Amino acid sequence: MVKIIFCATFIFAMMIGVNTTSAAEYMYTPTISVSGEGVVEAPPDVATISVGVVSRDRDAAKVQNENSRAANNVINAIASLGIDRKNIRTGNYNFREIFHSDTNHKQIFDGYEVTNTVTITVTDLNKVGRVIDAALSNGANAVNSLHFGIRDREKFQSEALRLAVRDARKKAEIAAAELGKIIVSVKNVSINSASVTMPRMEKMAMMSANDATFETPIESGTLNCSASVHVEFEISR
Repeated sequence: MVKIIFCATFIFAMMIGVNTTSAAEYMYTPTISVSGEGVVEAPPDVATISVGVVSRDRDAAKVQNENSRAANNVINAIASLGIDRKNIRTGNYNFREIFHSDTNHKQIFDGYEVTNTVTITVTDLNKVGRVIDAALSNGANAVNSLHFGIRDREKFQSEALRLAVRDARKKAEIAAAELGKIIVSVKNVSINSASVTMPRMEKMAMMSANDATFETPIESGTLNCSASVHVEFEISR
């Protein structure tokens, strides 16, 4: 009797093992994981210019007044080019004492320095050079940066993302074909990035008005809108 029960139990255990193995084999899904890249070149349609107005004097009130007058002159000159005043703003105003060290490393007071930054958004890129020249000729003594961009970024980023997905699909189809398989479905998708790489010019110039003899030539070039994805495809058995 004991032997019969043992044999029955052993056979039942073997059946469970077989069924488990079959289920594991059945549940196994072969996949291919690939990365896709997409890049779209786009012409910029907006520029952001940052110019600095820096003033120094030993009289605190005088240096503040001089800087304020110079900043207003810059703004008025830029506005006269047809730039909407809502696209001209001031910021990063800084007032500080300045010193130098003598031969004994003693701090000697030199006066005060006021820095005012004027940021201009330009939608007519043909005016970028003229805006810079107008700023430098009317009180600005530094061009801090020139940054080109795209107003409708989403349009180009979406196109780059579509190209990235197509790239991933093409790679997966090639790999599957070489293995004698076909793509069955998409198992998982992750978007790694979608960005716009813009040409940027930092600290373009530290010039006085006398340096701005001719109109500053500016070439905006093109921007790269890129995206990358990682896709896991299910393939046939």
